[in-house]
Amino acid sequence: MIAPRYKKTKIIKISVIVLVICGILISIYPLYKNYKVARENYRALSSWEEQKKILQEDYYAIEATEKLDEEIGGSNESDVNSELVEESNVLSENLIKEIEYRTVGYGRKDYDYFNADNFFPLKISIPGIDLEWIVNEGTDTGTLKKGPGHIVETSLPGNMGRCTISGHRTTYGSPFNRVEELQKGDLIYLETIRNDIFIYVVKEQIIVNPEDVYIIRGAGKRELLLTTCHPKYSEAKRLIIIAELINIYPFWLIF
Repeated sequence: MIAPRYKKTKIIKISVIVLVICGILISIYPLYKNYKVARENYRALSSWEEQKKILQEDYYAIEATEKLDEEIGGSNESDVNSELVEESNVLSENLIKEIEYRTVGYGRKDYDYFNADNFFPLKISIPGIDLEWIVNEGTDTGTLKKGPGHIVETSLPGNMGRCTISGHRTTYGSPFNRVEELQKGDLIYLETIRNDIFIYVVKEQIIVNPEDVYIIRGAGKRELLLTTCHPKYSEAKRLIIIAELINIYPFWLIF
């Protein structure tokens, strides 16, 4: 009778130990995933910064070459006047088409710039909560596992409407873990790899239901929305940070 009882006790102890280990592993796994994604984001930021540096160097090299060509070849007054007239005509044409803004950075004079490929991936920085992440285009599961994603149906940064970026709050690096700490007046920066910087100021935060998709449809303003689940560890609601565009560099705005 003693041996079977001993075996039963031993089995119970082993089962308890296995359950405890499983519980520890289950609780540690999200922390591990967050750490892993955060490390991947760090590498992505480093790669992004390096690509931006290369683009800047290429631009300055082109600019230096053009300046040297101007110094060597020179240009007569009629050529200068012709260029000014041509640029004025292009600007007027685009004003008529109600183009909202044009680039002056990197010597770009074309208007065929405003598409997602030229904006993403971009970097979002929020100094108030020590946030710095790479944002990709799209909000599918795979994209959001890497970090925040731009909802493709919404406006591009700086455009009229509500540019909307979603991110996880407690998993996959939890990029938007602290967004509820944002206060009215806090600044949010969106920076493209071409060094275009969009500066937004936080206006308010609200909580809506998941089905309240109307929130992404803006009305006559250039705004940025950050969306995440609410409360933490739940998908019952959505926390929305609403910010308004206050400046763009190196663009100038046409209002």
